[in-house]
Amino acid sequence: MDNEAHKQATFLRMHDSCSKPWGAWAPPLASWPLRLLVKAGLSRGVVRRWIRKQWEKKYPARVDACIRGIRFRLDIARNMTDRQLLLSSVHHDREELRALARPVKQGAQGCVFVDLGANTGYYSLSMVRAGYARVLAIEPNPPTLELLKFNIAANHLENVIEVVPMCVGQGGQVPFYVDEHALGVASLLVERDRKVKPILVKSAPFLEILERNGVARIDGMKIDIEGYEDRALGPFFDTAPRSLWPRILVIEHCHHQVWETDIIGRMLSVGYTVRNKTRGNSILELN
Repeated sequence: MDNEAHKQATFLRMHDSCSKPWGAWAPPLASWPLRLLVKAGLSRGVVRRWIRKQWEKKYPARVDACIRGIRFRLDIARNMTDRQLLLSSVHHDREELRALARPVKQGAQGCVFVDLGANTGYYSLSMVRAGYARVLAIEPNPPTLELLKFNIAANHLENVIEVVPMCVGQGGQVPFYVDEHALGVASLLVERDRKVKPILVKSAPFLEILERNGVARIDGMKIDIEGYEDRALGPFFDTAPRSLWPRILVIEHCHHQVWETDIIGRMLSVGYTVRNKTRGNSILELN
């Protein structure tokens, strides 16, 4: 694919991401050598970066792929998680997913998972595959939300995964900062060194969202909202009954420097234990 064709494909991808059924954007046949390297476990480090460059030069940025039994429409140009799923041999966030699946493996029935900052659905879909009976996927970013809904429908899981198209905040319409070139970093917080324009999205406190949607227990939860984790969870732990606190919680800690309070320290003080830490996340369990 030449540069002009790649630009055209990128334009179409950015403005028409979900009109065609899943499978319409299957990986090009000519990409099989790159996909073979990924499948063989060789796409790591320098090799992974080379594979990504080759894909960007030759093939569309929008790809329909089945990853570990789950159908995805991937946007590898604008979404880091999607790039990892397609072009890396590393099982993305494997330890986090394994920890979140623990309640199901231990025999709990009717497990509920809450995905706060659901992105395009990697965690939500993975937890249904792990055996969760109900998932609440909270995601306010319009282009990401579109792909999230598409991926849920592609896997026929509309009756299991409920989408909440809003963000956790103080309530009402709030400015939400979106970078159209990096879908996964949309946030209520704006970074000084990044020029992004805000849009207005609906917000509500986390506890209110749970109550509106009839969530009475949380067996597993992931929160990744780009530095707003403390402001979302602090009021929740102030007001929510202990019976509603997540049993297993994965929290992204990459942006801890912008937290107003040490939310992990707060959770430790009320009965959580850090079970594991990965490069990007802390995994906590309620004692």
